[in-house]
Amino acid sequence: MGSGHHISRCALLAVALTSLGGVLGCGSSRMSPAGAPPGTIQFQGNQYPYSVFVPSTYNQTQSLPAILLVHGGGGNGPDFMKLWQGFAEKNGIILVAPTLPLGAALEAQVPQLFRALMDLVKTQWNVDSRRIYVFGYSAGGYSTFDAAMLDSTYFAAAGVFAAIITPDYYWIVPKAQRKTPIAIYIGDHDQFFSLAQTRATRDLLLANGFPVHYVEVANQDHNYAAVSAWVNQDVWTFMSQYSLPQ
Repeated sequence: MGSGHHISRCALLAVALTSLGGVLGCGSSRMSPAGAPPGTIQFQGNQYPYSVFVPSTYNQTQSLPAILLVHGGGGNGPDFMKLWQGFAEKNGIILVAPTLPLGAALEAQVPQLFRALMDLVKTQWNVDSRRIYVFGYSAGGYSTFDAAMLDSTYFAAAGVFAAIITPDYYWIVPKAQRKTPIAIYIGDHDQFFSLAQTRATRDLLLANGFPVHYVEVANQDHNYAAVSAWVNQDVWTFMSQYSLPQ
């Protein structure tokens, strides 16, 4: 990926990363008793911390689905995971939430990094390899689209809240070896992405044969936390229909 691919993406990322610090708090967090302590993955000379949540019903004999959660700009893995923990406990889902320095440099590593992280988690917990999903918010949504396209045979389905595929990244769509099902959510008052931009992403995916679940949320801005309980239920209803072929 040459630097030329990142012009419009970088401009949007810069806005998102500088503007979103208040959307998700960045205070310290403690894992619930059911969770595992945070770990670290070493990848291409860098260390990335990640947290894992495992439901209390977990036992080693039964594999569970897993969701990789990709936080937004100014956020972190533990805080983003908090918005999912209650739902994951009720529904028997393992959560994996890294803290990442979002931006173009990281984005070039996304397909290999996300796969390496989930492979590491699979050595620690009994994850169903056919039911690994990815959900991203805002700047993390860019990376989620990348993973869904460039790692389409690894992730069974994907969900994105408040993010688009920028035109300079349309090239990732035909790279997909499999048509990854994708759910896309956008508030009709989003400060960073217009409905027209988001519909263009939807239409691009539909034109290329991807199963798309597209939702415009009325009277909603960029703040995912405000609607996370509803979105999490809806996106899981969509994603959990899908698993990778045997």
